[in-house]
Formats: sequence, C-alpha cells, structure tokens
Amino acid sequence: MSSSRAFEPDVRGVDEASEHVELLLPVRPELWVLARMSASAIASRLDFGFDAVEDLRLAIDELCNSCAAGAAADSRLRLVYRWDDDTIHVACEVSPIGPASPVAADTLELSARILDALVDEHGIDPVDDGRRKGWLTKSRPTLGL
Repeated sequence: MSSSRAFEPDVRGVDEASEHVELLLPVRPELWVLARMSASAIASRLDFGFDAVEDLRLAIDELCNSCAAGAAADSRLRLVYRWDDDTIHVACEVSPIGPASPVAADTLELSARILDALVDEHGIDPVDDGRRKGWLTKSRPTLGL
C-alpha cells in the first residue's frame, strides 16, 4: 500500500544533493539483512572501523524493529541512507501501522536505550497518518591520540 504523500527523511543537516541509497522492503525481519548490509557497505566506504560498523549494523536492526512495531503484515519498510565525508544519516518509515497493535512504551524505551549506546543521535516519532518514522546518525569515530 503506497501513499501519495512523499516520504521526507529526517536527515538533519544533510545536503539534499548528497549521495544516498533508498531501500523498500516488506516488514519481514529476515529481509532486514539487506538494510544492515547497505549500512555496512556505506560505513566501510567511509573508513569506519570494525567496531563502528558493527554498532551501525546493530543500530539499523533496532531502528527497523522499533519502526515496524505494530505494523500490519503487508506493511513496507523504507530506509533512506545519506552520507557525507564522515557521517551516515538513516531515515526509516513504516506504513501502515495498525491501530489495533499498540506498542508498549517500555519496548520503545528499551530500543531508545540501545540506540543511545550505538549511535550519535536517533529518534522514533509517534505514529502519524498510519506511519511511524525514525532516524539515526552515526559519525566515524576519531582516533584520540
């Protein structure tokens, strides 16, 4: 089910002309490996270290889980990856989110705590117009000498 309303990713401070990748997947966790692989490929291209790449992979999985919570079986997960020289911005949208499947606040709180440990910034918006949106930002760690 698609909507005529365009998806506007929340990629704070990123130039619209920057490079980007978009994925559209069914809300099926076994397919989210594609989302993780895309993030890993971009992070590796930006010379993120092994630990930073793994953190980003885990964060992408958590972002997908959080956004898809309460989603209908036929929902779609859309991810937009944008990046600059040392930062990756990922926006996620899932629709439709069913009103009959509310998500426990403690589930989203746990996701927020996990994302706090893995990325620089993140957010999951409340359901609006049958959609849930989320985003995250991860910068390449600098070496402290």
